[in-house]
Amino acid sequence: MRAYPIKTRYIKKGENPIPTILGAIKNSNIKLEDGDFIVLSEKMIATAEGRFIDESQYNPSILAYFCYYWSKYLWGYLLGKILGLKEEKIKNLRNLPKNETLNHKEAIIKEVGLLYALKPYAEGGVDLTNVPGTYACLLPKNPKYWAKKLKEEIKKEFNIDVNVMVADTDATYRIFNIYITALPYAIKEIKSGLGVIYFILGKLAERLKIGGFVGCTPLAVVGDKLDTYTLVRIAFISDRVHKTIKNMEELYKKFGTYIITEEHLEKLEHTPVVIVKMKEKFNIQKIKK
Repeated sequence: MRAYPIKTRYIKKGENPIPTILGAIKNSNIKLEDGDFIVLSEKMIATAEGRFIDESQYNPSILAYFCYYWSKYLWGYLLGKILGLKEEKIKNLRNLPKNETLNHKEAIIKEVGLLYALKPYAEGGVDLTNVPGTYACLLPKNPKYWAKKLKEEIKKEFNIDVNVMVADTDATYRIFNIYITALPYAIKEIKSGLGVIYFILGKLAERLKIGGFVGCTPLAVVGDKLDTYTLVRIAFISDRVHKTIKNMEELYKKFGTYIITEEHLEKLEHTPVVIVKMKEKFNIQKIKK
């Protein structure tokens, strides 16, 4: 399979993304064929649904302080090393900005749950990048609706029968033949709902060589029935070709601030849509996450 990123403009909160997606596909000069996968970023769908929260409005509780110190010290100096987190991630955990992290952890606790706030990063799929101000973006409520809607519109517009996936960048792990993710939900073939517990189990499986990281996480798929491994790899390859800021440190390096504005967002290149050609060959190096 081979993935082609499709450039779009920045999709704003509450905006229907489908006309923009159709226009971007038309302008891409990539010919759609039956069986192709259209992979949508979960952020674009969540933005369309208006899934923003203002983290500055959350007052940190004792649990938020606990999660902050848990991430900074337990993950930053002990668990991160034991479970093989990348050195860059460990460094970032040790340098967590206190006030912003406290507000963030409280928002995670309130909106998603404690089991997600105890994860060291990418907690519960709540995203701080590519959203304006002190906002964060929750996972979409109904990704399958948008996947189905886009599939129908592509059929009308191009008379092509494609598959549509909404995918999150967060990891899917395998323990023997069981697939798990630390996200609150995923496609039914991937077990979810236990947050940091599944994250630790996935990392342990990697260390013990009984499984480990497989790819990114499909939240919804409409179309052909494919095996779980293939779907997870489609999500992973799509994520690798996205051109976007993927963490807060990248944001700081680019703009000198942890607070992004819509003006910043409009200056960035956005490729929230990826066309995956299933019949084309593409070799990608196995990357741990």
